[in-house]
Amino acid sequence: MIDTHAHLHFPQFDPDREEVVKECEEKLDAVITVGCDLEDSKKAIKLAESSKNIYATVGIHPHEAERYSEADYSRFVELARSSPRVVALGEMGLDFYRNLSSKAKQYEIFKMQVEAAKELNLPVVIHTRNAASEMASFIRENFNGVRGVVHCFSGEKELLEAALDAGLYISYSGIVTYPKNSTLRETLKYVPSSRLLVETDCPYLAPQPVRGKRNKPTYVAYTAKVIADVLGLNFTDVDRITTVNAKRLFGLPLTAEESKERLVYQVGDRLYVNLTGKCPCSCRFCFRGVEDYILGYNLNLSREPIPEEYMYRIKNPGVYSEIVFCGYGEPFERFEALKKVAQWIKKFSKDTPVRVDTCGLGYLITGDETVLDQLKGLVDSFSVSLNASSPEEYYRVVRPRFGPGSWESALKFIKDAKEKGFKVTVTAVAYPGFDAEPFKRLASELGVEWRIRPFKRFKPWEE
Repeated sequence: MIDTHAHLHFPQFDPDREEVVKECEEKLDAVITVGCDLEDSKKAIKLAESSKNIYATVGIHPHEAERYSEADYSRFVELARSSPRVVALGEMGLDFYRNLSSKAKQYEIFKMQVEAAKELNLPVVIHTRNAASEMASFIRENFNGVRGVVHCFSGEKELLEAALDAGLYISYSGIVTYPKNSTLRETLKYVPSSRLLVETDCPYLAPQPVRGKRNKPTYVAYTAKVIADVLGLNFTDVDRITTVNAKRLFGLPLTAEESKERLVYQVGDRLYVNLTGKCPCSCRFCFRGVEDYILGYNLNLSREPIPEEYMYRIKNPGVYSEIVFCGYGEPFERFEALKKVAQWIKKFSKDTPVRVDTCGLGYLITGDETVLDQLKGLVDSFSVSLNASSPEEYYRVVRPRFGPGSWESALKFIKDAKEKGFKVTVTAVAYPGFDAEPFKRLASELGVEWRIRPFKRFKPWEE
């Protein structure tokens, strides 16, 4: 696990810094200690250079903006270039709570640091307080091509949308564990897994179980546990997701395991089988083709492996609560491989449930309306991503390559699967403008279950 925002070089750690650093080296993958002005950033760099898994940032906090000007640009850039342990710029941003620097000066120094980030090709660490609307506007106007993270996110919808549209990461601190912050916890459901980070902001903001104490990097685990509970994941999942995300953002080396393409991947006690990157649909909310990493795994296959490679990696199918054919693309694009792997699973563990997550266009993809009969006894259930309650909405949002007739084929697949004894659930993403009630009525008319997933914003939504 990586604490993506700490201040280990602050005086609060003077009495026992060596002990705390040793604990970080033993229990965490890395810690980013964040600078707040140029002199403070020098301290952060010095500490990072003394430890194998501590990295530093160079930044000017909005509280300190009054003491700097654009004339300090070269000095700022020079310091950022002074050490390979510098992995980001910041913290920088807008703080209209205390206004220790004028708003005009805060904007000036913020813009200066963003320009430096473009020159240095480094990500930025964004601080915002009582300035969510202003920060959202600033990001939309200035962050084209700039990577970074909104640190210690506090739940503002407008800021979240602007940040995700810009491809920024969202970092949650110990405040997400506080009992009264249910609104903040709710926002977790709308952040793509590939954009989620955790932090402590230590020595401040200790999470609930240690609230009132001096915070420290290893306490990031308390925050990760709450995030796991909210998202229905386990602690290992959140550890993997946030660690991989942090490494990708800050340019830290991925392990061979983290970087390799995943044919199968585990989330909780389920195993997912990633057969292909092909899909006949181009859903407007889909990450395919934009993001390779989902749930901490690289799912973008550069080739289509043979079925035996999946069997080798599944090993013992009986240890999983369910095996799901669900990856970067549509399983029916490789129907013969799907069938062969499912046969192998059932041969060695007939009681392990097998599910196929599909767009429901299996008939059109294969040109064969006997595919359901061929899967009898091999597949137990289908989850069909319909994402619409009418053909007009379907063609506008799902955009299948087969064009007219796709909606009717998907509905026929759903009805046939139900009639043949498969458990069927139709699903939709609650994208902007989606109306849940007609979708629920359609599911009722089809006689199947339904599920509506949160819309995870990743890029500007085209109305």
